[in-house]
Amino acid sequence: MSIASTENGRSSLWREIPKSTVLIMRSHSLHFYALSSLFLFPIFFILVVYPSFHLALFHPDYDFTIFDQLSLSSFEIVSLIMFTLSLALFFLCSVAAITHSAVQAFHDRPINFISSIKSIKNSFFPLLSTLIVSLTIFISIALALALFLLFLPQILRNLGLIELNNDSNHFWFSLILVLVPVLLWLQVNWSLAYAIAAVESKYGFETLRRSAYLVKGMRWVAFWTHLFYGLVIGAMVIGTNVVFVLLGAAKGNNWRSFSVTSQIVQCTVLGALGMNQFLVLNVVLYMYCKDLNGEKLHFEYLSLPLEDDEKNHDVV
Repeated sequence: MSIASTENGRSSLWREIPKSTVLIMRSHSLHFYALSSLFLFPIFFILVVYPSFHLALFHPDYDFTIFDQLSLSSFEIVSLIMFTLSLALFFLCSVAAITHSAVQAFHDRPINFISSIKSIKNSFFPLLSTLIVSLTIFISIALALALFLLFLPQILRNLGLIELNNDSNHFWFSLILVLVPVLLWLQVNWSLAYAIAAVESKYGFETLRRSAYLVKGMRWVAFWTHLFYGLVIGAMVIGTNVVFVLLGAAKGNNWRSFSVTSQIVQCTVLGALGMNQFLVLNVVLYMYCKDLNGEKLHFEYLSLPLEDDEKNHDVV
């Protein structure tokens, strides 16, 4: 039996993919909680805590009502670079370990914590090359569009078609209006790239090209899953940062208050769990896309009913 030939056809995949994701996570909940605590928890803790502490440490008197541009010292730039590198390191390790575990669980193979950690060694450099290539393309497109929109009014003015308008707000609005759909389309086509890099050990542009090939026919599923998790997790992290920064949560002893610490813990835990579920769902989407493209899979795991998953024991 093929996934693509199920009773309700491709429309059933909207239900089958989340169902399989829940089954995998519930059957090995302790294992995925352990991986989340080790790799994803630090990511969201840093994302929530760092901006407030950075401003409190380097710009304690900054007035947010003026919206004046911040001047960054060389030490601040180094700290931001270290902050970004630490996030990237934890992210790549989390993708490698969780993807390995999800694939093993999908095929109903035994999984354990040590083997998941060891899988990072084999997947790290393919994942790193994929991250570098995709970010390079994203940044190149953003810069190209920015330059195009920056010089377009001047070109049109020289041609006598429009009057020159130096409104910077209009420039940023136009840039966002053009850039977001382009980057979102690329992200949807490359949504399986990290799963491919971790499972198939492919590098760089090859993972992006294979992802665009596999995701054909499932782009709407990839779009809505990325949009949902991106909006929920992004809104939670950004909203918490804005509140903490405006309230000066890192100044004085405010960070020790129960309201601040409880919000930090809540946002960190929910963000880690949400990201964990997204990574597992992305692996399941990758498996279904492989089947839709004629690449055979094992279906033992999918045959397990959700009602029986509590009988399975977690292997951590």
